[in-house]
Amino acid sequence: MRGGKDVVVLDRRAEPGGRIRTERRDGFLVEHGPNSMISPAPGAEHLVAALGLAAERIEKGEDVRHRYLVRGGRAHALPLDPLGFFSSSFFSLGGRLRLLGEAFIRRGPADESVAAFVRRRFGRELLDYVFDPLVGGIYAGNPEQLSITALLPRLKQLEMRYGSVVRGVAAKAVAGMDPRFDPRRRKLCSFREGMASLPLRLAQALGSRIRSGVRVEGIVPRAGGGFGLTLRDGEDAARLRVAGVVVALPAYAAGRVLAPLAADVGTALGAIEHPPLAVVALGYRRAQVSHALDGLGVLTPTVERRGVLGLIFSSTLFVHRAPDGHVLLTAYVGGARQPELALLPREELLALVRAEAEDLLGCRGQPAFDSVRYWRQGLPQPDLAHARRIAALRQAEAEFPGLAITGNYVAGVSTSACIDEAIAAAGRVMRQPMQESALAERRAEASSILRSA
Repeated sequence: MRGGKDVVVLDRRAEPGGRIRTERRDGFLVEHGPNSMISPAPGAEHLVAALGLAAERIEKGEDVRHRYLVRGGRAHALPLDPLGFFSSSFFSLGGRLRLLGEAFIRRGPADESVAAFVRRRFGRELLDYVFDPLVGGIYAGNPEQLSITALLPRLKQLEMRYGSVVRGVAAKAVAGMDPRFDPRRRKLCSFREGMASLPLRLAQALGSRIRSGVRVEGIVPRAGGGFGLTLRDGEDAARLRVAGVVVALPAYAAGRVLAPLAADVGTALGAIEHPPLAVVALGYRRAQVSHALDGLGVLTPTVERRGVLGLIFSSTLFVHRAPDGHVLLTAYVGGARQPELALLPREELLALVRAEAEDLLGCRGQPAFDSVRYWRQGLPQPDLAHARRIAALRQAEAEFPGLAITGNYVAGVSTSACIDEAIAAAGRVMRQPMQESALAERRAEASSILRSA
């Protein structure tokens, strides 16, 4: 490969991409996993360019003018820009004054829950109607349980450095904010044929280096350096010797394969909650929907007691997601807020989402299209013990040179964050010195395995 190393990719699934799942059917394009990437993001953009996908990249649609939040049982349109958003009449006068008073709040502890941080710095209203639906929409999580340093580290960093988030944002605006973190310059993008274009193109580039249908059951260190991997290929068991290994599995699977190497890491990763999540896509004729659908979608706060975490206006967000004269909505159900709803039978789940779409968006009649995806183990929930987990991972990497651990529980669930973290993990392995004799032995073994695959 480009770094001068022989690479073997072991994937339990036949289709590459992990949580990225794009479905194209009956003229509709549904994202059952992440629906976009955030730019600017140098790592992701470099990968897209290297794979020749730049021409396939698309940005959000021109009709995305608002974001919607539910209050009092109704979807309210709010401006996309932060100043207009927080000065909107959606918030009470008391809530807006409380936001202005944030500059006078003392610093808090090194870590705390998202809810504790927001209540202390911004007040209850912004917790209930901004941060709660945000955490529900991005992580399908509960802000009372999740760590502010894990989910929203830059807010905590601003507090610790400047004593105030508002003062910190103002200082960075004067100094010139890094465009990667400037909300005014961050954009959503995808690909004409959906997010699955990225892993599919990457798989094509890797070619025969990918071995599908192979389950890694354990990793053990070898006396001469490197690692031994215990594999399960259908009914057959095998061992593979490698000079270095990048573990890019969901936390619960990574904990299982790392347990023989570092039991404490295996236990720590296995303790991360992954509440179930259901993704439900509904396609309607445009005439069936009275709402303008002129935004990213609508998010629902916990206090509103809705049956969905939110509904994305998928055919507004990106072009060619629905046939002419139709629209596509994608709903997210369950998560930490209402895990039992994510396990409803298909017809009950569809009926629940149709009722929410009718009440919030004025959808009438039977949809022309529907699709359901169950994620029995959904998104990771980084709680207040998460910093200790990450420290344990880094300690294991230090103890076993050539090992790197990455995943959506390390630096965030967004596609761009996962790519950046994966590139960093690969770099840590590449920088490890390897004995030439051992390296030659592992190259020969890897080549033999590939020829027999």
